[in-house]
Amino acid sequence: MHRFTIRAIAASVALGIGGSAWATDLSSVYQAARKYDATFAAAEATARAGHEKADQGRALWLPQVSASANYTHTDTTVDGVGVNPANGQTIQTGESTVSGHSYGYTVTANQPLYNVNSSVGNSQLQEQARLADVTFSAAKQSLILRVSQAYFDVLYAQDSLEYVRAQKQAVGQQLAQAKKSFEVGVATITDTHEAQASYDAIVATEIATENTLIVKQNAFLQLTGVPADDLAPLQAKALALPPDPDDMNVWLKRAEDKSLDIDAQRGSLAIAEAEIDKYRALRQPTLGAVAQYGETWTPGSSALLSSSDKTKTATIGVVLNIPLYTGGTTSSKLREALALRDSAQLQLEATRRAVAQNTKQAFLGVRAGAAQIRALEQALVSAQSSLDSTTLGREVGVRTTLDVLNSQQQLYSTKRDLAQARYNYLISKLTLAQAVGDLTEKDLDGVNNQLKH
Repeated sequence: MHRFTIRAIAASVALGIGGSAWATDLSSVYQAARKYDATFAAAEATARAGHEKADQGRALWLPQVSASANYTHTDTTVDGVGVNPANGQTIQTGESTVSGHSYGYTVTANQPLYNVNSSVGNSQLQEQARLADVTFSAAKQSLILRVSQAYFDVLYAQDSLEYVRAQKQAVGQQLAQAKKSFEVGVATITDTHEAQASYDAIVATEIATENTLIVKQNAFLQLTGVPADDLAPLQAKALALPPDPDDMNVWLKRAEDKSLDIDAQRGSLAIAEAEIDKYRALRQPTLGAVAQYGETWTPGSSALLSSSDKTKTATIGVVLNIPLYTGGTTSSKLREALALRDSAQLQLEATRRAVAQNTKQAFLGVRAGAAQIRALEQALVSAQSSLDSTTLGREVGVRTTLDVLNSQQQLYSTKRDLAQARYNYLISKLTLAQAVGDLTEKDLDGVNNQLKH
């Protein structure tokens, strides 16, 4: 069995799917997605990696200790030269070879005393560690929104299919009645044709709506690992209130101060600025303490190496390094860092504008959504009254079958619009909380409380 299917079944069993009606609500689906979604798991792993930057920054000021060992084998060949006592002439006495070896080890410790580059690097790495937390918090908020959107997409697709099928049934009844009326001579063939055309159109719509539902269910399963069966629907009278406070400027100020997107971009700018300081620091001298200890053995193995010598060496001191010329690399890196800083500043401004736009859109979505829901609830009452009146009018001969079909279509269109308005309103509320950096599981639970359990 495919791994995806196994994980989906396991998640379904854990959530108790297949038990009571509406066993799966938004909060439980979110918890399942936290364990299943690969994007969120990747963000979590990235955050763990980012936390290591803090230790790496502190390590820049800690001692660096290294050890080395060596072994050397030496062969020495000597040409023998002597003097003939009889005539005083130089003579060759032959070659002689001497072999020997030596080995030893050295331990070296370096401690930075003054190094601006290390100081800047530490600050940069600490900011990267903080940025990892910000990014992971944004991933949590994104998952809340993605799960909520997928959940409501399935509910809306189910509602749409339910309304289409109800309309199909109603039009089917109108078609049957039109055919019967035509047979007994109390209606024209036009009524039958109009009803048939409406019925055929609804059948085509039903097929498309069924396909949309399957697509949304598959997307939901891919995100959460939970089959989109028995999802808890919205209550019939879910709360729809305007933003609190109902002042866009207040929300824009909150977004500027607390948006995770803006915070992350500020962090990127700080890192870019630290990179400039780092390359400027490369032009400054550095000072460090150095301690070294080593031992060397030279065992004797010949007449030339007639003894075994052991040498111990211990040194301690300071090293001053003054950069003079690097071939232009430092200057080039500095210019590159300055350009990247400018890019980060512009990206921060672009992020501010995008966050402001998203905040305005979400704010207006909540405000207009609440008003739209109230208007559509009233429109639904009116559409039902219109259908009742039109049906009665046809029975007394003042309205046609087409009028009834139009009234039915208006009723189900209003129902579908009302359902979509409710889902959009809730998503807008969550999006507004995300825009100002306040979206948490508590907000998700608030939406979950408006579901039927």
